[in-house]
Order: sequence, then C-alpha cells, then structure tokens
Amino acid sequence: MLGIPVSAGDIAVLYVDRFGRRREVAVTWAAEVPFEQLAPLDRPIPYPGRQSFVTNAWASATDQLLACGSLRQQHCAILLDRDPAVGLRSAGPMELRWSGQGRRHSVRPAFVASRAGQREVICVQPEEVTDQWRYEQEVLTVAAAAAGWQIRVLVPPAGVELDNLQLLYAARSPRWLTAGQDQVLAEQFTSPRTIRSGVRAAALPLLLGLDLAYHLIWMRRLHTDTSIPLTPSSTAWACAGEVA
Repeated sequence: MLGIPVSAGDIAVLYVDRFGRRREVAVTWAAEVPFEQLAPLDRPIPYPGRQSFVTNAWASATDQLLACGSLRQQHCAILLDRDPAVGLRSAGPMELRWSGQGRRHSVRPAFVASRAGQREVICVQPEEVTDQWRYEQEVLTVAAAAAGWQIRVLVPPAGVELDNLQLLYAARSPRWLTAGQDQVLAEQFTSPRTIRSGVRAAALPLLLGLDLAYHLIWMRRLHTDTSIPLTPSSTAWACAGEVA
C-alpha cells in the first residue's frame, strides 16, 4: 500500500564518503554532507552489447564526469551543464531508505547539485508517472525539509529540442579557437542574421565558424529559436549588452 505516512525520523541516507566508505546516517544529520562532491553509490552497469561510455556525461563547467545509468539521465545531465547557476554535481551519490508496514523502501535520486548556493536533489521524471513514483516524491519532500535541500524534477528533452541540445553540447568546448575569434563572431550578430552569413562576415573558415557559433549559443552569448532544427541557415542574434 502506498501513501504510508513517513516522518523525517524514519528516513536514513546511504552514501559513499570521500574515503570510499559506505555510510548511513539519519536524514536529519545529512545537511552538511557534500553529496555533489561524492562518487556514485554504484557504477551503472551497461546493458549487454552497450558500451558504458554511452551514458557518461561530462560537466564542462566543473570538469566532472558523471556516470549516468540511462540515456534519459544523460540527457538531463546535459540540461544541468547548460544551466549557469549549477555548480558541482554528482550522479546517484545517495539513496534514501525507510520502512513501512514491515517492508524496506528506497529511492535513489538521479543527481545532487549545488545550485545558486543551495543543495539541490534532482530526479528524472519517468516516462510513465506511477503512484509509486509520486509516493517517493512525497518521501523526498519530507527528507528535503529535514536536511535543507531543494527538490527539482527534470523532464528529459526529446525530439527537436534534444537534437539541438546535443548539437550545442558537442560544441561546448570549441577546438582550434584563437583568442578573440569568439568576440569577432559575436559582434556580427548585433541584429538577427543567419549563422552562415555571420561566420562569413567574421572571415572565419565555415566549419570552424559554425562550431564557434554553436558554442556561443551554448554559452547563451547568442540566441536562436531552439523549437526548430538548428542549422547553418538558422537565425541568431545577440541581446543588448551580451556582445562584449
């Protein structure tokens, strides 16, 4: 039976500390644990025939490698990487445990991140939202209130949004960048124009310039309509004060 009332005193948190020791503490004692700096409880195991690196996600802002257990989790890791307010983060560093009606229950959030000075416990919304998942969210809310965490639910991107995000993610660290080229390119977009024409106006090689333009969009120095497929013919622009 779901919906069994759970108090903070019923909840424990399992994690692996900085020295590799598995620890379990009451959630009321977990406020100071730096989960965003810790390793995952367990390394994800790939499905047969799938390479484990497929679900790795590199956090470019913090130089952390996140081991994700699914592509849905990996896609949400990309969303986190583009959020400028997100600092250190870890994938699956904690598990909440509690008992009810003689049974043991547990839930393992997808990520823990430092965001705007707060510790954020992040869940990935499943493809099918079940009563079990809703119940786990209720328990997480109780735990968060006791430990001073924020709870956030991410919906993985899909379709055109995912295609564009992956294209920008691939350009998050442009190669062969010479000092000042990003500024020269950004200055071509003080008014809306196609990405291709802006690259030509900056006198950059086409492929290098496109990679750099996508990087500037990733960094939010340029903007475009991400509801349609991103191509060299897409229109981009810089908002006032963002060119410098």
